[in-house]
Amino acid sequence: MRFAANLCLLATLTAQVSGQVPPVGVLDQLALLRRVADADRLWWPAIAGERCRQWSSFDRTSLVGPKNPGAWYANSDRGNYLRVEDHDGGPEFVMVECDGPGCVARIWSANPSGTLHFDVDGERVWSVDFAALCSGRTEGVPEPLAGVRGKGGNCWLPIPFAKSLKVSATAGDLYYQVDAVQFVTGTNLASFSPVRLAGGKDVAFAVARALAGAPAPRTERSSPATTRVEVRVPAVVTGLEIAVRSSLDDADLARVMAGTKLVVTEAVEGRVAVLVDVPLPAFFAAGTEWRPWCGSMLGVREDRSAWCRWPMPLPFGGVIEVVADGDVSGAEIALDAFVDMRPLGSPFDRDALRFRASYHVAKGTPTRPFSDHLVLDAKGRGRFVGCSLLVRNPSRMWWGEGDEKVWVDGESFPSWFGTGTEDYFGYAWCDPTPFQAPFHAQVQCDGPMNFGFTQLHRTHMLDSIPFQRSLRFEFERWHWVDSVAVDYATVAYWYGEPGATSGLPPVPPAAERALEKLAGPPMWIAENAIEAESLRVVSCTGGAHTVQDTGLYEKVFSTDAVRYWRGGAIGDELVLALPVKSPGRYRVTVAFGRNDEGVVVQCSVAGQPVGAPFDAFAAQPSTSGPIVLGEATLPAGESEFRVQITGVSASAKPAHVLAIDYVRLEAIE
Repeated sequence: MRFAANLCLLATLTAQVSGQVPPVGVLDQLALLRRVADADRLWWPAIAGERCRQWSSFDRTSLVGPKNPGAWYANSDRGNYLRVEDHDGGPEFVMVECDGPGCVARIWSANPSGTLHFDVDGERVWSVDFAALCSGRTEGVPEPLAGVRGKGGNCWLPIPFAKSLKVSATAGDLYYQVDAVQFVTGTNLASFSPVRLAGGKDVAFAVARALAGAPAPRTERSSPATTRVEVRVPAVVTGLEIAVRSSLDDADLARVMAGTKLVVTEAVEGRVAVLVDVPLPAFFAAGTEWRPWCGSMLGVREDRSAWCRWPMPLPFGGVIEVVADGDVSGAEIALDAFVDMRPLGSPFDRDALRFRASYHVAKGTPTRPFSDHLVLDAKGRGRFVGCSLLVRNPSRMWWGEGDEKVWVDGESFPSWFGTGTEDYFGYAWCDPTPFQAPFHAQVQCDGPMNFGFTQLHRTHMLDSIPFQRSLRFEFERWHWVDSVAVDYATVAYWYGEPGATSGLPPVPPAAERALEKLAGPPMWIAENAIEAESLRVVSCTGGAHTVQDTGLYEKVFSTDAVRYWRGGAIGDELVLALPVKSPGRYRVTVAFGRNDEGVVVQCSVAGQPVGAPFDAFAAQPSTSGPIVLGEATLPAGESEFRVQITGVSASAKPAHVLAIDYVRLEAIE
């Protein structure tokens, strides 16, 4: 076995960069656009009074607070607004109302539609198609500053306001999140206007290009190999690269990488402070298979090398290590870690916020009662800049209804209260499609549906969250299945002053933090059943029929599929060919699905009516279970199994639906 990490300091002696906020003239659209890609601002201590808040459509029932768990985990997150106003004879739904100076930093929606109106400093200055704004189709807001990923619409266009902002929508049923920075009173800020947006197009495209590309890979290597390097001078580490040279296949490489950690420390007044202590795959959001992806601050290349762009100030120097703490036996792998750095310039830099990454894994947590996963409980002054999440889900069903909640400086109610975990990560509708973009990614989703491992990442840049005393970040664990256990592993990326603490437990040893791969999604198969979806359709006199996957309702329907008939009218029939091995008399059993569109049907087999009429209506999707219809004498070969719509429940919706799960024939001696 060969395990080595070559850590080579490449001193890039650029102009001195101070952590002190420089004098600013007017903070305008162009300056804010540049900040979207300016990671150096993240380690500048925020001025007291600066904050970043979120407005969202979260269920207002939760306003009662955590004393009432039923309300605290309420999940009706659609169509909730500050208020409804009449404007020119029509309703407008107010999403955001905020005093300036400030700046909208991010907008997300699962169903962007209608028009968004921006009232800045008391005047309506911009009305824009919401779907176009969130998909990169609005002039001056190019990809990747906006885009639809995983069915979620996203926009990172800065929208500044000097005195006040009101954002309202013409659609009343939106899921939405809006993040806005509030600067301190006296900040000289030029408010948004479409003219300034048009004038900043070139800058917007330049920022978009800067965000979209990964850094060029390093080719230099140092010798001899070492697992540790000391940064001996006051410096800002501006880039870190782990170049993997290995002949291992993907599975073995992932195993080895899971047994390694990135550790960054500094010594201040004789005391060693741990700034980063995170398993390598978790730090780089590479999932369980060390998968390639590219963000603005992190990424993994196709050649297996990984890189980090988050600036790491080390005013007193420090140590960067790649540590093997797990079983890496039999591995033929070498890790070359390259570090770019530049010197720190002013005395203020010694008080710079330190880059930190904090890991927390919670294994085998039951989905009921609802609970919260702690991402960070920071004490001290700092800034939250990102999060990665790895979920191990033993079900195909959706695990991520849980909202993110962020309390800043001891707030009694979180100033960030989201609408769902996938919404925080910028996608929607539990979409399993992997995607990558500068500020968010779904790196891995095993499937089918949401089964197995899911790896997600989110970077906060302009919408980083400053705090003066404390920050607590939690994800609700809100799974559709109430009888499984899930694993969560998170990395919080943040900056904190010397002495700041994460509030998280120590990183477990590699063997204890390992998350076992699941064998496969559970499936229930009815005994001695003839699956309705496998039967030949003889005729259908109205509506349309199809085979529908029911994996969403795990272990409810046999083989996770049904024959689905929709749109028939009273009197219409669906006829299926039922195979009969030998002639005789049979007991006929059938299982249907129930839902709020269900119809009343009468069944017959080989022309013989069997059973009473069946009402397929139910308020919630469910199975009827096996229903013994009766007995019938059948010839060998194919017999017609006929279902005829005879009525509709008064409570049913008008779609007229019937789901047939399976038929069972039991020979009667």
